[in-house]
Amino acid sequence: MSIMLETFSSIQIEAIIEDNKRLVEQRGEPFCVVKDRLENVFSNVNSYNDIQNKRERIIRKASHILGGITYQQPFCEGNRETALTHTILFLRDNGFDLPLDTQEDKQEIFDLLYRTVFKDELDRTIITEVEQYLTRKVI
Repeated sequence: MSIMLETFSSIQIEAIIEDNKRLVEQRGEPFCVVKDRLENVFSNVNSYNDIQNKRERIIRKASHILGGITYQQPFCEGNRETALTHTILFLRDNGFDLPLDTQEDKQEIFDLLYRTVFKDELDRTIITEVEQYLTRKVI
């Protein structure tokens, strides 16, 4: 797999915005995006290119996708779903997977993302808790 799959361009960020828009419009919810917040999330994701160990690098990046979108709330609605969908796609594009086969698995990630939304901005576990979870669960 090439490193290009690991780096998010403005075109890929626009595709994520469109995915969120489709999701919330299908549910009859309002769509809006604070693009600066989303771009900040992916700036953090792209900052880990120098980590040599592929698994560590991918998990760090995936943690910022999942935790960053969930915490930063760049969209009016659908942040957790968008974050989870694009984290799973990112992992799969890079040769990994996050199995969510059981109700227990789904509940565990739901609880993690719920806690992440309500963390204080000074809480250093915003991303580290997500990273610990992904380190345990990603195959």
